[in-house]
Amino acid sequence: MTGTPGAGTPGTVRLDGAAPRIDVAELANTRRIMHVRHDGEDVVMPAFVPTPAWARLLERYCTGDGPVDGAGGRLSPTRVMQGLDRAIGRLMEVAAGDDARAGRPLAAGYVVESDLFDPAGGPVELRVVVDRDTGVACVIAGVASDIAALDLPPLPSGS
Repeated sequence: MTGTPGAGTPGTVRLDGAAPRIDVAELANTRRIMHVRHDGEDVVMPAFVPTPAWARLLERYCTGDGPVDGAGGRLSPTRVMQGLDRAIGRLMEVAAGDDARAGRPLAAGYVVESDLFDPAGGPVELRVVVDRDTGVACVIAGVASDIAALDLPPLPSGS
């Protein structure tokens, strides 16, 4: 999500209290999630994807014949990461933008329809979590089966 996140200090978001406190660093250090690097200054919260989702994106966009980053060819992992960063930002804007602009706390998660992880499209979960050591809010984006493998608590009804 980009832009002003709502009431409070610029660059901060309010959470509804249902966001689980988890060890984000442990999930990343054990390669269960991959950090989606962001190069701009407009990021509201760090983003991650489950490693199987990242592997499928690499297979989909980075394999095959043709030049890397050339016409009709495959993409470099860096380009895929940049596109993933933008895509998660757009999905968060669609899912949580109204809450953020109105100064309402962000929910513990959102579900949106997207072809981000599957060309046929389907539900993508955007799980808002808080790192229990740093207190930093993060979003983990992925399909339900990949998110379930992270052992996060279920989304509250109505998400």
